[in-house]
Amino acid sequence: MFSKFRQLNGLIFNTARRTYSIYSTVYSGNPNMSRTENLLKPTCPYRHRQARSPSTFEVNKNRGQFYIDVEGMQAVLLFSIHKQVMTIWSTQVPEELSGRGLGKLLAKSALDFALLNGYFLNVKCGFVKHYIEKYHPQYAQYML
Repeated sequence: MFSKFRQLNGLIFNTARRTYSIYSTVYSGNPNMSRTENLLKPTCPYRHRQARSPSTFEVNKNRGQFYIDVEGMQAVLLFSIHKQVMTIWSTQVPEELSGRGLGKLLAKSALDFALLNGYFLNVKCGFVKHYIEKYHPQYAQYML
């Protein structure tokens, strides 16, 4: 998979369907694909096989929630912050949007936000606990 990408001044890592660039400019194997300059901005080297699924999702942060708007519906992760502790309460993804990885994107965004801002984690959401155990056990050291 990495042979299809050219790397300039940085690190490229690949997850199941997205390739992320850190501190670099990344070009895909396709010369018509746009380049990315932002940190952790996903680039998709191929189209998903499912026609209903867009290749990228934008995760937004509002007061007390991370959310993704897709097809007029919203997937939401609710949190609160008190005394340098970020409590993740719940993750809600509509049934019509399930199976697209939206919950994982919300969880990863919230966890990264907590670490970048120096918060400890208090995870009440069962989905996020499972996500940490299965995909990113390194976050467990920041949990209360």
